[in-house]
Amino acid sequence: MRGTRETPLARRDAPWVAASIAAGGVAAPLLLMAGLSRTTAATGSLLLNLEGAFTAGLAWFAFGERFDRRIALGMLVIVAGGFVLSWGGRAELGGITGPLLVAGSTLAWGLDNNLTQRFADRDPVQIGVLKGLTAGAVNTAIALVLGARGPAAPIVAAALVQGLVCYGASLVLFVLALRHSGTARTGASFSTAPFIGTAVSLVVFRERPTPSFLAAAAMMLVGVWLLLTRSREE
Repeated sequence: MRGTRETPLARRDAPWVAASIAAGGVAAPLLLMAGLSRTTAATGSLLLNLEGAFTAGLAWFAFGERFDRRIALGMLVIVAGGFVLSWGGRAELGGITGPLLVAGSTLAWGLDNNLTQRFADRDPVQIGVLKGLTAGAVNTAIALVLGARGPAAPIVAAALVQGLVCYGASLVLFVLALRHSGTARTGASFSTAPFIGTAVSLVVFRERPTPSFLAAAAMMLVGVWLLLTRSREE
C-alpha cells in the first residue's frame, strides 16, 4: 500500500510562512530569553501557560475560528492546572519588565500557531525543516552579532539531538494537530506540556508527587476530556 503523498508548500504560502517564522522562530525566543533574565524561573514557567490562552483567543477573535464553549472551558481548566503545577506557593515578579517580556513571547507563539494553521495542510516535515533552519540561522546570526561565542562540539551535538526531538518532531506533530483539530483545540491541548514534563520527571528522577501536582493532574485530565469530547451544541 502506497503512503499518502503530502502537498509541498506553494509560493502563495510564503507570506504566512515568513510571518510565522518571524513571530514564533525569532521574536518569541528573543523575548523569552530577555524575560527570563529579568524574572524568576518560577514566574517564567507560570507565565508560559499563557500560550494556550493566546492561541485560542487569537483563533476565535482575530482569525475567525468558530467559538466553542466546551473548548474554552477545557482550555481554562488546563491553563489553571498549569498555574497550580508551576506555582510553588510563591511568585516573585522581580519587576514588571521580565514578566511582560515572557508574556510577550507567549503572545508571539500564539500568533505563530494561528499563522501556521494557514498552511497546515502542507507537508509537515517540509514546514518543520524550513522553520527550523531559517529561525536557527537568524537566531545564530543575532547571537554572533551580539558577541556570543560558539559552544564546544559535544554541547552542539547534544543541542542538535534535543532540537531534532523537542522542536523538529514536536513541530511536525503540532502541524498535523492543527490540520485535524483546529488552532484553538490544538493550542489548548498544548497547555498540558507542564503536566507531561512533570510526569516524566517523576519517572526519570524518582520524585514524589506533590499535592499541587496531583491537583494539577486532576484539573488537566478534566480539561483534556472537555477538549476531546464533542460539544452537544455543535
